[in-house]
Amino acid sequence: GINAEYGGLAECTVFCVFVCAFVCVKMTLLSTLLGRQKSQTGGAAPAANAEPTTTNPIEVDELERAKEEALKQSASAAMESGMFENAEFKRTVSSESLSDPKVKALQQQLREWINDVLTDDHIVVKNLCEDLYDGQVLSHLIESLAGAKIEHKEVAQSIASQKAKLTEVLNQTNYHLQMNPESIKWSVDNIHNKYLVSILHLLVALARHYGIPKRLPSFVTVKVIQINKASAGNPEPSEEVIMEQVTGDEERETYNFAARQQERDVFDTLFDSAPDRVNNVKEKLLTFSGNMLSKMGRSCSNIEEDFASGVNLIFMMSIAESYYVPLYSFTLEPDAYDHKLHNVTLALNLMMEAGIERPKCTAESIVSRDLKSTLRVLFAIYTKYKHQM
Repeated sequence: GINAEYGGLAECTVFCVFVCAFVCVKMTLLSTLLGRQKSQTGGAAPAANAEPTTTNPIEVDELERAKEEALKQSASAAMESGMFENAEFKRTVSSESLSDPKVKALQQQLREWINDVLTDDHIVVKNLCEDLYDGQVLSHLIESLAGAKIEHKEVAQSIASQKAKLTEVLNQTNYHLQMNPESIKWSVDNIHNKYLVSILHLLVALARHYGIPKRLPSFVTVKVIQINKASAGNPEPSEEVIMEQVTGDEERETYNFAARQQERDVFDTLFDSAPDRVNNVKEKLLTFSGNMLSKMGRSCSNIEEDFASGVNLIFMMSIAESYYVPLYSFTLEPDAYDHKLHNVTLALNLMMEAGIERPKCTAESIVSRDLKSTLRVLFAIYTKYKHQM
């Protein structure tokens, strides 16, 4: 009996010790947590008779909302304006620039201009970054503006094929703009990354060169956030602000081909003021062209039809400049629109190489049998070579 009593007492003692140890451990953990919270907030422990401090939940909510809004704006800006990144830094357009009325007005004017140019292609651009980055729309734009021939017009799916297409498009663009390489502010990677600043620089250059109806807004500046990456000389990433000027004093800017596109020429006056004399001009140019082409056994009888394929224009330049144009460089009997466009583009390039100022027309207008455009081209050739025939 005594052994049973002592046994029960021992079990009770062990249980009590276990409970006390458990409570002590819990109290120690709670004390540690409270100490950490106090050290993180930098606050002192409240006095025994002090009222407990409380955090205003409204202030906490507002702070969290402000943080979330800043993150959303930053992410939204990167999504809307793309990114320029290299080994040293990455750049994004600030959210305030995206909402800047002048930046918005510039984008709107460029969109409307592109859509006007591409009306016949049934292409509508809604977002410059999203619609131009893969080179598909840009290829149509350059073909329409410059009469260039882009070989790969199919829709590119992979990133590699998109960049290959974009490379070809930008090479054509840079060639026709004839800009100093150091002044070119766009690249394949920047355009493909949908970097708004580079896209705006490209479109502004095209608009000035090819004839946007209304001058662009002056002194449009974009605020760019640049994050400098950590390096040996810069162990911690750093941030700086760059103000990127996209347009200057556009009222004084030289709109090269654009200015000539907007000016009225002799053919505008002829068609508007003396339409009865158009046939006389047609007959004279037709006679001149026929005499030149007869040297190669060719003839012409219809201004609109006989020059739309570009073949006769190529032969006229070949005769006038006394050189041979290899047959592999153009299509002798073109049926497809693309082949005709290539031929006319080649003819216009041959004219420019011969020192003839490019007429106020596009290759597309010649292929489309536009009478005024065709007369302009033939008159330019006539003016240069009339004394040789």
